[in-house]
Amino acid sequence: MDGTQRAPTESSFSDPNVAFILGMGRSGTNFLLDLIDSSPFTHCRNEPDELSGGALESWAEWKIHRSLLGARDLWGDLRRAIVCGGERDRPIPPFKAWVRSAAAAPAKALSRTTLRKLVPGLGGSEYHLPAALVRHEELAAALHVLKINAAPSVAEVFIEAAHGVDIPSARIVHIVRNPAGFLRSWRRRWLAEHDEERVLAANLERLEEVRRLDPEAGALIDLIPDPNVHEAELIFWRYCTQRIRAAGVGRDTYLEVSYDELARSPLSSLREVFTHLDLPWTDEISARVEEMTGSSVDIASAFQAELDEEAISTFERTLGPELCEEFSLKRT
Repeated sequence: MDGTQRAPTESSFSDPNVAFILGMGRSGTNFLLDLIDSSPFTHCRNEPDELSGGALESWAEWKIHRSLLGARDLWGDLRRAIVCGGERDRPIPPFKAWVRSAAAAPAKALSRTTLRKLVPGLGGSEYHLPAALVRHEELAAALHVLKINAAPSVAEVFIEAAHGVDIPSARIVHIVRNPAGFLRSWRRRWLAEHDEERVLAANLERLEEVRRLDPEAGALIDLIPDPNVHEAELIFWRYCTQRIRAAGVGRDTYLEVSYDELARSPLSSLREVFTHLDLPWTDEISARVEEMTGSSVDIASAFQAELDEEAISTFERTLGPELCEEFSLKRT
């Protein structure tokens, strides 16, 4: 096999260009990942830390708060993850600069089914991108964008990479949705499909994990002694949002993006993201973004019809006056 046909290996990606999309689930992380995927120069991974047996599976042990012991192998984990695809990833657009033209020609997007045709026997939740698909040097030069939900430690470790751990910094794009819109989406798209008692038990267990791993957060967790299922979710939203913000404030590798603004003005908001990520902007990208964002404004603003007194009271109890002021969730 000559050099143009060899499969990508992590050892050849000595200094990869990496960025993370961080935020709570139901906050537009998928939306932003899809928009960044409109660039031919990105390789986008969706929640690779959630894949059993994947390169980032161990990250679940330290996602809530920085752990130096857990951080020592992070860069090696990343080198493995960025030469792979996974079952949670979106189909690969054929316009990617690192996709071989012969592989892309017959398909609008390279789904897992299409990849199996290229590589019979492809299995597992995560798999090396096949040599039949990948242009090795172009993939090495791509911006590898990994979306990881509810992970303050990714911001803390990679922005504040000054702990004696050999981890280069990575760029962070932190997407924050109005908490009322977040709660509405979470309630309709998660809570409605799961047993509420089990969800509450899991949320309370998660808050206890925060208390154990991040003792400074104890006062926040104790704001409401016996939270209901909505309050427990909002407390964790507040914890993650404030922790990621605190790690990124004043750092040039950090950019916070408003989901609501991205939905209202996708082209101008996304151009700011592309500038932060050093990605070129083209007319082709503008056309793709316009095609993808037609209904985004209605989705982003739907929560406003549900802002009654009871809802506002919940936000005031769980978020505190500053966040309620920031997101206009207070009594007038």
